[in-house]
Amino acid sequence: MRGLRAVLSDPARNMLGAKGGESHMSKNLLTHLSKALDFRPNEILRADLFLGVAGGAGATVLALITPSALLRSVTIAAGLVGVIIGTVVAGVAIQTAFMDQSFLRKLRAINRDPIRYLAPFLFTAVLAILAMAGLTILSTFSVKSPAAILATISGLVGLFSIWAIISLLYCLTTLVQFMGLKVDALDVPDDPAEIEAAREILRQMETLREHLGGES
Repeated sequence: MRGLRAVLSDPARNMLGAKGGESHMSKNLLTHLSKALDFRPNEILRADLFLGVAGGAGATVLALITPSALLRSVTIAAGLVGVIIGTVVAGVAIQTAFMDQSFLRKLRAINRDPIRYLAPFLFTAVLAILAMAGLTILSTFSVKSPAAILATISGLVGLFSIWAIISLLYCLTTLVQFMGLKVDALDVPDDPAEIEAAREILRQMETLREHLGGES
């Protein structure tokens, strides 16, 4: 009762605690996302990035030469980015629909990380969100806006938009690999006891192989 009375008597503290909890939760969510997007450099330095840089350079030049033409393309670009976001959501939904407990146990048995197959879709979604945010800002500009600011934002929007569009090809490749993984998982038993027995057999075979190699 005293605990309840203390809670009711200090609403300001409770509100601050709730806000602190929400802030901590949002930080945790961003931490999980950054861990999922922990790519190696060779997974970033690909053709989609270089084409995105070319698209950003083209958008910057277009903003400096004919800003009216650039601003007319904002609506089209926003529609394309919206389609990309929908495609990414569909791809993630397809993968997560197959990730039941049995399949996740099989992935653990063969030492595969399920997040690895979602990461390309998440990365494309982040690019599309950045592009959409830039397009939203760009839609408020006019031909009389400062040329330097218009060119800078146009370059960033062009980079993220083209990068997100081309990265869909790698998402499709990942989806094909995921379906191949589903086929490979058919050879893994469903029963956890059978999985552990299979692991034990593999360990014994590895030990025997090392023993025979030592004798030879």
